[in-house]
Amino acid sequence: MEETTRKAMPKNFDFAESESRLYKWWEENGWFKPEVAGPDAEPFVISIPPPNVTGALHIGHALFASLEDLMIRYERMRGKAALWVPGTDHAGIATQLQIEKMLADEGTSRQEIGREEFLFRTWQWKEKYGGAILHQLRRLGASCDWDRERFTLDDGLSNAVQEVFVTLYEQGLIYRGPRLVNWSPGLQTAVSDLEVEREEEPGKMYYFNYPVKGGGFLPVATTRPETILGDTAVAVHPDDDRYKQFIGKTALVPMLNREIPIIADKYVDREVGTGALKVTPGHDPNDYQIGQRHNLPIINIMNKDASLNENAGPYAGLDRFEARQKLWADMAADGLTIRVQDIVHTIPRSQRGGEIVEPMLSTQWFLKIQPLAEKAIAAVRDGHIKIVPERFEKIYYHWMENIEDWCISRQLWWGHRIPAWHGPNGELYVGREAPEGDGWTPEEDVLDTWFSSGLWPFSTLGWPE
Repeated sequence: MEETTRKAMPKNFDFAESESRLYKWWEENGWFKPEVAGPDAEPFVISIPPPNVTGALHIGHALFASLEDLMIRYERMRGKAALWVPGTDHAGIATQLQIEKMLADEGTSRQEIGREEFLFRTWQWKEKYGGAILHQLRRLGASCDWDRERFTLDDGLSNAVQEVFVTLYEQGLIYRGPRLVNWSPGLQTAVSDLEVEREEEPGKMYYFNYPVKGGGFLPVATTRPETILGDTAVAVHPDDDRYKQFIGKTALVPMLNREIPIIADKYVDREVGTGALKVTPGHDPNDYQIGQRHNLPIINIMNKDASLNENAGPYAGLDRFEARQKLWADMAADGLTIRVQDIVHTIPRSQRGGEIVEPMLSTQWFLKIQPLAEKAIAAVRDGHIKIVPERFEKIYYHWMENIEDWCISRQLWWGHRIPAWHGPNGELYVGREAPEGDGWTPEEDVLDTWFSSGLWPFSTLGWPE
């Protein structure tokens, strides 16, 4: 017995061997399964916030895994039927970027190989590389029930996504139409506010004189001169004595000579810039709101790659930044420019692609948030849901009370395809099955990854079946 013990006890503790051996023993004995607590035990369930399938473990993952493991093990020891559901998110943009980079290295693109082959290659990549982060969680000792592992594109979860989409559409909460969205030129898709990072960066403020029909000028400032070509009004504060005489007159868009009204709106800050505001409803969210109040036309001057389109007149075909330089030079030659000032201002960049995001009018699918936000606010106010620590309630209310309709469509190929079909005469059909008859084409767009991730807590447990 003593000899056997000496041979089994190594001189130095081998944590890698010991931990993997213990973990294997735990799994083989089913200690992570809720069934070990017996059929009458009170349930305690956590669905792991699904990390991206493209990801590797970082300190944030390690933190949440440690905290959730602590809670699960504690409740398991208290005799509860403790279930920790593991899984991963298909990470639409991040995964598609990985595959597109791989295809570029091969000298091809997703457009060249087509949608079906692209999805086939993506599934291949997922099967080969997609489990890295879950293997790392195992090495941390995370006590998940791995037999219940889920993926947001699993059949069951996809059924849940379809059911929720169709139900919300039938309730009038999902609609399709043109609205201003965050457009990522590099990714060629709309992105949500959460996927846009706004950082302070050096930039320039361009001051110029806006010509007024019949004579005179209005001094205006902008950080994006190229958007002048999409202006549909110039706005001043109704109580600004400097510019009252211009209200109701007509301005001329520089270099295009397109006539636009000079309007009064209290949104204009008299202390910012020159106190006169160029209004571009098609390329600025605040201007969009002004445009809605004054029934202004909306002009989109950009293509999907952020080059300028035919609405930009002689600047059509130029990249947005090339057009900025060319337009400013032409305005200088016409004597319209005043000065250029170095500033620090907020720049919106795509979280994934890194390029500057453009506010752009685009036909997309949207979810009406306000009716849902009201219920979410009520659930916290009446104590049905408790936020810990309590000081975060103020942040929660502020977020929910100011939330905008959610753009849920993405111009990607990897993801849940929206269950909608377009008819030969412009009809739109949304349903659980394809419509009968000829001439129907399926919707090209897929849903924002968060649409499925938001259903995760109950879709992982079998809903709606």
